Amino acid sequence: MVNPIFLIFISVFLVIIHILYKYSYSYFRQENSDKMWKLWGLRTPYWEGVVIISLGITTLIMLSLKIMI
Repeated sequence: MVNPIFLIFISVFLVIIHILYKYSYSYFRQENSDKMWKLWGLRTPYWEGVVIISLGITTLIMLSLKIMI
């Protein structure tokens, strides 16, 4: 059986990734040319950054919820 806190963590993580993607994708796409953006060498650091920031924000949210409860 899956722990409910794990499901909450995953759902919050996915929502935050989506929000960060919506607000940052167009900015980073405009900063780089289309030819450079098509290379995975440029997209990989972008997605790594989005995932790392999302993990940090999700962890802070979950810790704050645990402290409040």
